[in-house]
Amino acid sequence: GVYIILQKILYLKSNQLESGFLNTIETDIRTHGKEAAAKNLSYRNNFSGHLLSSAIRLSSGSKEEIREGISNIISSEIPKLEKNVSVLSAIVTVAPILGLLGTVLGLMDIFNVISGGGIGDTTQLSGGIAQALITTVTGLSIAIPFVFGYHFISAKIENRLTTLEGHVHHVIKFCKQQDGSSSPSSTPKSKS
Repeated sequence: GVYIILQKILYLKSNQLESGFLNTIETDIRTHGKEAAAKNLSYRNNFSGHLLSSAIRLSSGSKEEIREGISNIISSEIPKLEKNVSVLSAIVTVAPILGLLGTVLGLMDIFNVISGGGIGDTTQLSGGIAQALITTVTGLSIAIPFVFGYHFISAKIENRLTTLEGHVHHVIKFCKQQDGSSSPSSTPKSKS
């Protein structure tokens, strides 16, 4: 569980966009053109770069083509973002159940001692009680921190996807504005 949490934090950190990144993309589009800007983004070798590169390339298409293209890229990358998160969820679910199992086994030991006539033997009774308490505490001690870790990672992934969606819309809007300002129909025609 600790490995999964650390791996997700490092993965999200390595795919983080720097502040001012959108301004850099806009400048790159203005100075070098859409294709060169898209190519530069694809060299970033991360989810954000691939997504924004595709957004630039798809920006001249129809709304349906843009939506479908971006959806395909996101659906192919989401498994990378959510890799092993289900294992973390399973740890959170199973740890308290294993603690409860140990509790039941400890109580069974206690009842075995009682049924064998050893009700006065505090050593045997305390062994069963200790087993019950130790397994309960262990199960909860494992589950509680991982609940926080699971929700932290899930919120980070959701936040990242929402931020990227906003960046994609911004880049597409900017590209369409650039296409509109550089198209021949937008320049006044001279009369001859």
